[in-house]
Amino acid sequence: MKTLLTLTLAAAPLLVQAQTAGRITGRLLDEQQQPLPYATVLLQATADTAQFKVELSKADGSFGFSGVAPGQYRVVVTMMGYRAHRTAAFELTGAQPAVELPVVRMASATQQLKGVEVVGQKPLLEMQSGKMVVNVAGSPAAAGASAIEVLQKVPGLVVINNRISLAGREGVIILLDGRTTHYTDVVSVLKDFPSSNIEKIEVLTQPGAAYDAAGTAGIINIILKKNADLGTNGTATLTGGYGRFGKAGGALDMNHRTKAVNVFGNYGYNYRKTYEQLNTDRVVSDPAGAVTYAQQSYQPRASHVNTARVGADFSLSRRQTLGVLLNGYTTRTAVEAENRIDVQDASGLARNTTRNNSQRNTTSYAGNLNYKLAIDSLGRELVLDADYSRYTSGNDSRLTNALESSGVPATELLRFEQQTAINLRSAKADYRQPVGKTGKLAAGAKLSDVDIDSRLDFARLSQSAWVPVPGRSDHFRYEERISAAYVSLDQAVAGLQIQAGLRAEHTHSVARSLALDSTVRRNYLQLFPSLSVDKPLTSKLGVNLSYGRRIDRPSYQDLNPSIVYLDPYTQQYGNPFLRPQFTNAYKAAVTYQKQPVLLLAYNRTNNAISLVTNQRDDVLFSTTTNLGRLDNYSATLNFPVSLGKLLSGYGGTNVFYNQYRSQYLGSEYHRGRLSAMVYLQSKVRLPQNVSLELSGFYHSAGLNGLIAFRPFGSATVGLQKSFLKDQAQLRISASDVFFTNKQRGTVMYQDMNIRFFTQSETQQVRASFTYKFGNQRLQAARKRATGLDEERGRVKSDKE
Repeated sequence: MKTLLTLTLAAAPLLVQAQTAGRITGRLLDEQQQPLPYATVLLQATADTAQFKVELSKADGSFGFSGVAPGQYRVVVTMMGYRAHRTAAFELTGAQPAVELPVVRMASATQQLKGVEVVGQKPLLEMQSGKMVVNVAGSPAAAGASAIEVLQKVPGLVVINNRISLAGREGVIILLDGRTTHYTDVVSVLKDFPSSNIEKIEVLTQPGAAYDAAGTAGIINIILKKNADLGTNGTATLTGGYGRFGKAGGALDMNHRTKAVNVFGNYGYNYRKTYEQLNTDRVVSDPAGAVTYAQQSYQPRASHVNTARVGADFSLSRRQTLGVLLNGYTTRTAVEAENRIDVQDASGLARNTTRNNSQRNTTSYAGNLNYKLAIDSLGRELVLDADYSRYTSGNDSRLTNALESSGVPATELLRFEQQTAINLRSAKADYRQPVGKTGKLAAGAKLSDVDIDSRLDFARLSQSAWVPVPGRSDHFRYEERISAAYVSLDQAVAGLQIQAGLRAEHTHSVARSLALDSTVRRNYLQLFPSLSVDKPLTSKLGVNLSYGRRIDRPSYQDLNPSIVYLDPYTQQYGNPFLRPQFTNAYKAAVTYQKQPVLLLAYNRTNNAISLVTNQRDDVLFSTTTNLGRLDNYSATLNFPVSLGKLLSGYGGTNVFYNQYRSQYLGSEYHRGRLSAMVYLQSKVRLPQNVSLELSGFYHSAGLNGLIAFRPFGSATVGLQKSFLKDQAQLRISASDVFFTNKQRGTVMYQDMNIRFFTQSETQQVRASFTYKFGNQRLQAARKRATGLDEERGRVKSDKE
């Protein structure tokens, strides 16, 4: 790997073509012919608007860009309270290396619009540089919601059995502000994480070589809010809601920015009480006659969540920037679950009631150090990242089994304790530079490692003493190191825009179970090529063809063989022999203005990691296994919903076919199912600064591993009112209005005959109030991702 990195970084500078650098200057004045300081001045290449430089105007209103390569440019000036100004295109050549622009006179928004109030709003859905962006910060329906609820605004995304799938496929990597959540139970984290902290959601279904190869269905990056206004500014938010139980929260976001330094931080508290209901009916064949198990599980839980983040960006010089970021969260959850199971056989009816009182505590904190160097004005840059994070979780449960059979009661007291500690470290380097007039070269390397320690103690109360239950306690340790290097090239060739990349990842992992005296080692090197070709057909229409190879490594909890006790008849455990799954993805798209309108895809996944069930005697176990091969065929149609300034939004449908071929429990499992999903997000602008949002989805019956599930869907409505010159916003929403987001399904395989029904508190009424204070001159923040971008997501919390 060191050789690959050395060759990559050594060869990159040799590809740079020498060009004459120039200078562009200008000056800004307001309507009174006074200098306009601290406005954002954007220098944009007309051939590629993604190439830009940003400066702030000085106290005398002047601005300048030095070291600019020859080419055609324009300047865009923006400032709160003024109408954006765009200059005419101009050219910088070797013969004319310096350009002084005419004085730019900025007009106030109120004078230009003659009293007509215009509120700038981002669209709900955008396509930016090969990724889909869902802007949830301005969504009325996101008021008081959790992160998992707003995540379902992503077209084609659903949560089934606490597992996230996108366009019918699992293997989605969730990043939280650029940091992976793969090492945590991401669904549990997002259920408690408040949406008031979220700015937008980015979706990459075909990531390039610069991204970690993990995520066979794609990468979803949840971007948190970060204030970057000049001066001292803040935003205060209060939220509340009610479904079956009440909810409340608050957050404070502050920053102080000068030209050279931006210091920011936020703190939030959230209280959420919710519930989950799971009903299961199964029939087990027996020589004496069929035995039926009717289970009803009700789990109310109350969570106290604290989130905090503090950071700073320092401009060390015109070309150097240093960033520091610290963040963390704590979750304290109390669960009072009751599982009731009626067992009916030839001898009669037996009833077992298990009451589980649990205290679950989670703490996570992380630090990032980031350095960015703009080597020259031609576009060469080097970015370095170093990261550390620690995640701890504890589950302290007291269980009471009350069994009544033939009128004779019996009681059993059990204790279940699990403590998990996870440490993650990473370092990475990324280098980018232009190649010729239209090319871009990128290369880099990354090293990450994780060590996980999980202890499980299971005991029974006997004669006033806790006695360990043989074979139930365990100490599981997992270590993993990934070394990676990549190179990619983006180049225009003969009317085609080609992006090609190659990533190499070497993985070394060791999983140890002390109770089983078992050690599983894995050591492998894999290559992950990627290719994307764009061909314009007209000025607006085009086609795109792409290919990529990706991997999903098992989460540590899926590998942990410790048996987790839910009740006498329902338990779960991990599989230390799980292998990573690999996917080859092929896509063809018709694009309109570079946005995919019609997308056809084929994905073949080998060693597909799937949640499965099996029965041993009268106990139902859930676990994960590799199901041989999964073929996924899909077609997606997206369309805008627009009616002038009154209506905006998007809609679409995704049709897919999943087909499994595998050997499982000694038999051939060969099953397929055609499914479809329809989704709609629309926003209506009403008078008096009021907007209305309507959204919803419908998912037809489908297949997920062994589970065949029935149709489900949801509809949400939200209202938003802005006042106090847009400094205050009140939002009210009603989610899952018709209470249809319930899941029903069956498992019919070999001797398994299982039917289930599950629901949670999806139907809620929520409200939020937001107030902004301080200097409201909006300026672009420096955006950066950290070196743990794709590591932290594989740690699941202790099994529930």
